[in-house]
Amino acid sequence: MTERNSQALAASGMGPYAGARRHGASRQIAVLMAAAALFAGCTDRSRDLEEALRSVKPSTSTHQQADASEPALPRAERLAAGKSGRILRQAATDRAQAEKVMAAVAPPAPLLTAELGSRVVAGAAAQSGTQRPAHPLLMATAYGSDGLNRGLTPPDLVKRKGVEMPTGDDGPLARFHAKLAALKNGTRREPVTILHIGDSHVAADSFTRGIRSRLQAAYGDAGRGQVIPAKVFPYAGAAQVSMDRSGPWQAASSLKVKSGPYGVSGIRLSSSAKSAKMTLSSETGPFDWASVTMVTGPKAGGVTISAGGKSQTFSARADKPGSTTVRLAAKADSVTVSPAGDGTTTILDWGTGRDVPGVRYVNFGIVGATVDVTKRWDETLVANDVRAIAPDLIVYGYGTNEGYDDNLDLAAYRKTAARFVSILKAAAPQADLAFAGAADGLTRRSSRGPACAGGWRSPIKLAGVRETIEQLARDENAGFWDWSEAMGGRCKIDAWAERGLAAKDRVHLTAKGYDRSAESFVDGLLLPASKGDTPVASLN
Repeated sequence: MTERNSQALAASGMGPYAGARRHGASRQIAVLMAAAALFAGCTDRSRDLEEALRSVKPSTSTHQQADASEPALPRAERLAAGKSGRILRQAATDRAQAEKVMAAVAPPAPLLTAELGSRVVAGAAAQSGTQRPAHPLLMATAYGSDGLNRGLTPPDLVKRKGVEMPTGDDGPLARFHAKLAALKNGTRREPVTILHIGDSHVAADSFTRGIRSRLQAAYGDAGRGQVIPAKVFPYAGAAQVSMDRSGPWQAASSLKVKSGPYGVSGIRLSSSAKSAKMTLSSETGPFDWASVTMVTGPKAGGVTISAGGKSQTFSARADKPGSTTVRLAAKADSVTVSPAGDGTTTILDWGTGRDVPGVRYVNFGIVGATVDVTKRWDETLVANDVRAIAPDLIVYGYGTNEGYDDNLDLAAYRKTAARFVSILKAAAPQADLAFAGAADGLTRRSSRGPACAGGWRSPIKLAGVRETIEQLARDENAGFWDWSEAMGGRCKIDAWAERGLAAKDRVHLTAKGYDRSAESFVDGLLLPASKGDTPVASLN
């Protein structure tokens, strides 16, 4: 139940608890909705909340320890609890509202499992500043099980829209934030590089271009970094550069062609003709170097790189198959790459950069891809590519297409995602990790998902995919940004579409919608936290 829905229920004379129950919510979830509404100031119907709490069977356990016989909340209810919790976390900055709830509600016995109960109650009593601990469900949703499982006290969580991330020197993005701070104060002289891998939101640079532009405006522009080869598939995007190619090239995407070789771009472009050319031109001024990543081997063909009046041919011959990244130092606005003519040249990515402090933001994605596509990539080539890029932060951006697969095996999805993340971590131990939970989306292809307006439904696996990504982020001690929550929650993409922020397919966003999402992502996750952080403005 959103804040707006709670207000409507209150205006109609029906309390949030009664309204939630009438709409089929379980007692536990109705309690959560009522608590969220009261905590957020949507209603002052404390009698409704008291009725909600009385409706739950009491236990003889004390406030300091949960009854182990109480069953854990079902998974669907835990998901709903998490959404209510985000309303509570925002309201938790208002001490008066917190005290209002504590005074209005006589705490019944805990409903949580023994694993969480005692720490929830202890945290509730400490945070509220009252003699009577809050109902454990209130505090559990207010601060989230990730904080409890990490042994954190509630103030240690950043209260930002759609973000669940401990702060401090040992927080998930502490190293990355320290590097940004060093750029800001002038003590860091080398670039800070981000590698973002994912699906169509990333492939077209639709979402990532806004992130890049904001970070470079704040910390300096260290150049474009690596991009996919020129014109390998429709809708491939790379802001800040224009690319063209001519002559006989053969392009392959790992989504369509199973056999490799593929590196971390998931793409390859091959030719044996010296007349074949690719040209990359900078739209933001001169660069200091240009690079090419190519496949190596006993019969592999090399490349010739030409820029700024310089030209150099690099051999790709090696005893065993592999890859290498070669670089030409040249001050120029454009670079041309062509096969050396000594065999078949296979290019995996190319790029440009500046030798100045600042940010580079590398986006690699494939339209329509799921994380399963990474199983077709050569682990050695992926590791070589990641080492050459040398990221300080890696952002995992898969999940949208998986969420639209009604038959998805979530356990198998998690296993594949964890495997891929482990490869990235091994290749870049210096990098922090962040995960982007899938954006809100709707479908008309399935009749099994939760109903939204206009005949649209939420894909039945989308919430589960998002929950799986969030749990993986916790397990990896990584940052997590919930794109759906930043949009306002389930079904909100419909309102975004009506306002010109989302496409008619209710899957992708418009340029304006992506830009607003990028703003939320940067403000909520990537910028170093400071004391007194409050939630960013809602995008809904």
